[in-house]
Amino acid sequence: MRISLRRGGVRTDGVVVGMIVAVGTVAAGLTHQPMGQSGSGYVSEPVEYPVNIPGCESVEPPEEEQFYGVLTTGQEDYDNPAYPWLTSKKANAMSIAVREALPPRVDTVDGSSLRYAGDPLVFQPAASADGPYDPGTSADGLVTRDGVEGSVTVNVTRVDDGPKPCQAGWLDARETLPDGTVVDIRDTWDEFDGDRSHSNIVRVYARDGSVVAASSSDRNADYESTGTVPLSIDELRRIALRPELLWSTPVPDGIPPLPMSCDTNSEGAGQFSSQAVDRLNASLDDFWQSAGIPVELDRPLGSMRTSPSGSAGACGAVMAGDGTLMIRVIDADYEPSPNPSGAVTLADGSQFRDDYPGASGMTLDGDPIDDVTLVKPSGTRVDVQIAAAQTLVDRPLLQAIALTVARSVD
Repeated sequence: MRISLRRGGVRTDGVVVGMIVAVGTVAAGLTHQPMGQSGSGYVSEPVEYPVNIPGCESVEPPEEEQFYGVLTTGQEDYDNPAYPWLTSKKANAMSIAVREALPPRVDTVDGSSLRYAGDPLVFQPAASADGPYDPGTSADGLVTRDGVEGSVTVNVTRVDDGPKPCQAGWLDARETLPDGTVVDIRDTWDEFDGDRSHSNIVRVYARDGSVVAASSSDRNADYESTGTVPLSIDELRRIALRPELLWSTPVPDGIPPLPMSCDTNSEGAGQFSSQAVDRLNASLDDFWQSAGIPVELDRPLGSMRTSPSGSAGACGAVMAGDGTLMIRVIDADYEPSPNPSGAVTLADGSQFRDDYPGASGMTLDGDPIDDVTLVKPSGTRVDVQIAAAQTLVDRPLLQAIALTVARSVD
């Protein structure tokens, strides 16, 4: 897939993803449909009614099932008039707060975003939805605790009419804090084809209208239940009550925008663990410092990270002057071309090659794209590209960056 870039951001060719969510559920599995049966192969925890719920003066009956469509195109960004508070810096501050609030011994699985595109536990731009359903912004990912895998999802929306009334099947208990904040908790289960999964859910209704829902389930990367939910109700409560997650909390000074989005579309496990990417970033930073290129970067060149698609790839993008510089490396079975057209084969067998001879790329803003591809004898592929109207980042520099990456990976 050719990558399209634009000044100030990177986005892949659009892929439209639709999902159906039910009232009583939040996108990415924050809650579960409270009805007892919702179609073939799916069963959720039965709802008892009438019932007394601690912290509730009255309890409404369970609601009827309703469905709304949620659309993700891959083209969303933080410049959304419907969410003026959700800037890239705000999303970064929220993401940092969630990661800092994870308990000890809970580690994020590299490249493990779930239903949303993007990096794990990074708040994404709001998706589009029909009807009154507001998907808000979500951050999700797989985590491990004591070697057992599960998921964590945090969703933030805004409401104008206060906390949802107590409703059977929606919560197990409600607590009203001294400042008026309302905290709902629930632990529940559901089954898909006989595989029962458990979830813990905390939902916070803040005084400014923010609704923060934090959940954790025992489903792993294969969507199979492990029997152990990685985060407890109390641990999720501490996350959901972080003030940084409220829409009205200002962004602290010094918080940069999120790194530009990138992906390698290389699913599966590979060599690009967080430790391997750290070593790669150190090599890139050393190279840039020694090269002395008079081009201002918005962040270190060594800002690569494990691909959202999985640890078989790593990628990174930085602003280089007025252009966008992207690096991707993929752990794959590419082979140097036996009949190269304009390819250059190096002494170690690596090969600079052109997969699209005579073709040229262009950004959505009309800026030209220059790129180089280096394939190692191992099959690892490195792509480096610059998109800019005018830039000092020329083709020899792109090749030098590709060689730096190649020397740092298998």
